[in-house]
Amino acid sequence: METPFGKHHWFGNFCCAVAVLLIGLASGMGIADWISSMPTETLTSMGGARPTESSIDRTAWELFAFILRRNMTVFVVLLLGLVSAGTVTIVVLLGNGIAIGQLIGFAKGAGMSNVAVANLLLPHGVLELGALCVAGAVGLQGARIALRLPTLNRACLGSLRLGLVLAYGLASLSVAAGIEAFVTADYAESLRGWS
Repeated sequence: METPFGKHHWFGNFCCAVAVLLIGLASGMGIADWISSMPTETLTSMGGARPTESSIDRTAWELFAFILRRNMTVFVVLLLGLVSAGTVTIVVLLGNGIAIGQLIGFAKGAGMSNVAVANLLLPHGVLELGALCVAGAVGLQGARIALRLPTLNRACLGSLRLGLVLAYGLASLSVAAGIEAFVTADYAESLRGWS
């Protein structure tokens, strides 16, 4: 018996999650370009706070815990689309895409090479964004749940396999946080002199 959350819906929802993230990414890059084109006086009057040395001085394990906690929070919030008809999921994916796009846009605007940006983002980003898109695909099932609420039963909810999704998210995001804390952070430190 095919449930309303069968396998054929996962790929479409995953593609939709990736598309929303990419729209956010493109928007974020556009925002970064727009901000970079402002006169310097305007940017300094916006009051952008610079990180202090004490906020930068974290051990790799503290950084790992911080990154994992932050990413797992985003992962779980993406799943809240199940109870919000996918709305929370779309907003969070879009917001994360915008943040990543701005990061890339500002790095490119400051003269960082494509290779350096790729080296900073790809090693951990593939796992991290992949896991977030899987959570997004699950969260987007919320729209289907809202439409089929009268026929919702235990088999339908079981087909979501939330335990498996959470285990995958924890494993994937742990590896990504490890790469970001122990590899990417060292690489980023070596680039401090590029600006």
